[in-house]
Amino acid sequence: MNNKIIKLSCLGALLLAASHSAFAAHPLVTDDAGVQGAGGIQLEMNTDWSKQNGNAGHVGASTFTYGVTDKLDLFFNLPQTFQSPTGTGVGDVSVGAKWRFYGAEGLALALKPEFFMPSGDEEKGLGTGKNGMGLTGIASYETGPWTLHGNLGLRYSRFKLEKDQQGQRKTLWRASAAVWYGINEQWRLVADTGVAQNPDASSKKLPSYALVGAIWSPNKTVDIDAGAKFGLNKAEVTRQFGVGVTLHF
Repeated sequence: MNNKIIKLSCLGALLLAASHSAFAAHPLVTDDAGVQGAGGIQLEMNTDWSKQNGNAGHVGASTFTYGVTDKLDLFFNLPQTFQSPTGTGVGDVSVGAKWRFYGAEGLALALKPEFFMPSGDEEKGLGTGKNGMGLTGIASYETGPWTLHGNLGLRYSRFKLEKDQQGQRKTLWRASAAVWYGINEQWRLVADTGVAQNPDASSKKLPSYALVGAIWSPNKTVDIDAGAKFGLNKAEVTRQFGVGVTLHF
């Protein structure tokens, strides 16, 4: 088996994972327990440029979210890769829900199941070639200008290609935490850190990151954000910069 091909496939998986941060309030990776409310609509669009081991990457994502009830959202996510060592194109699209099952005295808890469909080209490292699923537990706590978030997630993937079946882990866990600080009604400073299981089945090194950024909300309809993410070890993307816009209706 060609180790270089396996490592490039795993690098592609890490780059594609960067586009999944669209599920959180970009530029964050850690999601919050907030929901849109009945009839609420949210459209998120973001893009991130990254570099790891000399390889440049550019990914993006668009996420549409609809509030079914005051406690339940449904969402559709479309990830895209614009530059990577393995190829470019659409990744595995996903659909899912966020259910906020508890909210009181500043604390909110939510569950987020997600189903991945094999729309990405597995030959280019843009997808797995088969359906997959994930589940994330979310906790948020707000006190004054500070809001804290924590995530624990698990993703199960099946692979079509034999090299991926042998070289990548089917089950991956991740854990992360983030903090928001509201300067005023328009500006929030954010920070995020996390660790995850390595998709490379031959490596025990856990990709870890730290991220800082800001979100500007000029009105209740628009959020504009920017953030920088840094790898804390060689298993993670070395550095990443992203921008995004979120529209609320």
